[in-house]
Amino acid sequence: MDQNIKKEINKFIALCYKSQMDLKKYLKDFLLSNRYKVIDGDGFLYAKGKIPYLVTAHMDTVHKVQCNSYVMHSYKGKTRIQSKDGIGGDDRCGIYMINKLIRDGYRPSILFCEDEEIGSVGATKFCKTKYINDLREMKYLIELDRANENDAVFYDCDNPAFTKFITETTGYVEAQGSFTDIVELSDACEIASVNLSCGYYKQHTVKEYVLFEEMLNTIEVVKKLLDIKDCDQYEFIPRIYYRDSRYYIDESYYRDLYGSVVVSGMEIGYLDPKTKEEVDVTIGGESEAECMYNFFVNNPDICWNDIIDYYIY
Repeated sequence: MDQNIKKEINKFIALCYKSQMDLKKYLKDFLLSNRYKVIDGDGFLYAKGKIPYLVTAHMDTVHKVQCNSYVMHSYKGKTRIQSKDGIGGDDRCGIYMINKLIRDGYRPSILFCEDEEIGSVGATKFCKTKYINDLREMKYLIELDRANENDAVFYDCDNPAFTKFITETTGYVEAQGSFTDIVELSDACEIASVNLSCGYYKQHTVKEYVLFEEMLNTIEVVKKLLDIKDCDQYEFIPRIYYRDSRYYIDESYYRDLYGSVVVSGMEIGYLDPKTKEEVDVTIGGESEAECMYNFFVNNPDICWNDIIDYYIY
């Protein structure tokens, strides 16, 4: 194996070994050492950059046991990394990739969020601060928190020009996703966003693994995006959803129409991991993030893989 690749893998593994609290301290020092001015907020780290793009990832994982060992072997010509406790590629891959971008000399704005896995708690808190106004100056937002090799996920953002720009520039394929931090961020700042693949697979299980070269490839794809000097600014256009023949429309659309959020809750269908039966529950909350947070706090044994369907009413 190339010695430079080995060194990079060691840097990635070092991030996987850290708890969320220790990782936040490390990332703050890392940003400061790279001449960022860092806002250490409740639920997030934010650093404004020198180019009009935001790149974001989250600091938590779903695993209850801290990763403290790993195995590595060749898999279809790539380096496969995993751990008996769950490697935590979701989203230590995104954290590593942003660090690598910075080490390679790129200076976008950076947002590291806490507790994405229980309902984008950190991102929601960030949206309530004055720093959300900085995001309104961005061309668009990039999240690095998607499984697979070449997915581009746009969630509630339905801007055809932006989708075409990202897919044609990157060669990545539009895919579907359920929920992540940019859902909250784009809604709040009204700027388009995309989540790109990070090379992890079987996320939210201890069988999760990472294909390291796929991470490196997405890093180069993001560099290509950040190098575009005359890029348009893309607005967030809310998407209208249909799920299970039930009409669903994103809460930000109601806010635009009526001036206030009319969301009163969420119905979630999931597969009970013990009984293997489908269960439907109703969760109260004033936003999608709050509903998801309430659900996962009250159901700590449920993960995203167990969710069958959900809609807001």
